[in-house]
Amino acid sequence: MELRSFLAGLAFAGLAACTPGPAAQTASEAPPAPETAALAAAPIAAPDFTPVENPAALGFDPAGLAALDQQLDALAAAGARPGYAAIIARGTRVAFVSEAGAINLETGEPFTIDSPVRIASMSKPVTAVAVMMLVEAGQLGLDDPVSDYIPEFADVQVAVSPMANGDGVIETRAPVRPITIRHLLTHTAGLGYIFDNETDLGRLYLENSLYSGSGNLEARMQQLAALPLYTDPGTRWIYSYSLDVLGRVIEVVSGEPFEVFMENRLFEPLGMSSTGFFYEDVDFDEAEMSPVYVHDESGAMVPFDQATPDWASGGGGLVSTASDYIRFAMMLANGGALGEVRILSPETVHELASPQVPSGQLGEDWGARGFGFGGAVALSPAEGQEAAGITGDYSWSGLFDTDFFISPNTGVAAVLMTQIQPGPNRPEPRSSAMFRPLVYASFAFD
Repeated sequence: MELRSFLAGLAFAGLAACTPGPAAQTASEAPPAPETAALAAAPIAAPDFTPVENPAALGFDPAGLAALDQQLDALAAAGARPGYAAIIARGTRVAFVSEAGAINLETGEPFTIDSPVRIASMSKPVTAVAVMMLVEAGQLGLDDPVSDYIPEFADVQVAVSPMANGDGVIETRAPVRPITIRHLLTHTAGLGYIFDNETDLGRLYLENSLYSGSGNLEARMQQLAALPLYTDPGTRWIYSYSLDVLGRVIEVVSGEPFEVFMENRLFEPLGMSSTGFFYEDVDFDEAEMSPVYVHDESGAMVPFDQATPDWASGGGGLVSTASDYIRFAMMLANGGALGEVRILSPETVHELASPQVPSGQLGEDWGARGFGFGGAVALSPAEGQEAAGITGDYSWSGLFDTDFFISPNTGVAAVLMTQIQPGPNRPEPRSSAMFRPLVYASFAFD
């Protein structure tokens, strides 16, 4: 297989390496916990995921929802994906649930909203919310240098060129400004990732992948800080390890391991008992975890071996279910609260889901989308541009074809789970290109 095609499916080495592993290997030494009472919240009662009898009462066209249900059934039956689980909610009520196909093709176990899957980069918005909790509590500043929390980043260098010189050395210089928390939240820190095999710098990042490294989160950040940046911080949007760096920042600021903070301050309050980094933190065991499939050259789905990381990756390490993730999405769509539990203020959610990166740094292929903190934001389309949703909608997807979006202006939250490895034989388009238009088409409100 050509290396470029191989890079499209680097689940075992990178972004989507997110099967839970042993928690005992992840705790980093951290300073004593500061006062965090402002972040505490009581767990919520389990929402009723029985859809309302009349979705029109929530502003949805029943025929449009039926079309989405039929499409998921058809795609699963055709072998495009092993199965799907989808939930659409508005306000505090669930309008639609769809379950299609199987979570395990060998056993025929059906894919349900409670099936645990790897959500890969849908971990990023979750980590971004955790960061904003600390910002809102006054424990962290958006413009704080990351070196205030991870000293190794004080000495980071910028590559003069992404290609090595005649002596095989990547020349570097000092950055014009330090990396800040804001840069990390917006992927403008200059850090690299695991998808560039075209440059010497990209290959250096691949050779030093955090997902094939060792040690706890602290040790992996020390490894990352030794690599050159692609650009000066704040000058260019580059998909990167930045949310993983923020995981370490969270544990330094909070004084507890990242995974413990997430469990105590976010997942437990929201009732997300099937979401976490490690099996001992979720309510299912390893045997219940969904397999990952990949399409072979004949187009058939076959099992894909998935490596197990031994650290909490804020950029791609969470497992979850549709019924868990919709709680997170509903919280955001409802201005930071779910039931009586408030995670963020409406003002902070608005900032999270507002465009933060100048359009010139994103590139033409972004169209009518901007980038907020940890996720994309739909913009008002310019003349000739195709709308990316309702202005202000916030979204992100995962490598295994999971997807979600929230619509703050309508109160809608939508989640789609499936579990397929990308590769040259996978039927396209990505699920987001199918799911979101069908959800929007079901809207029967202004």
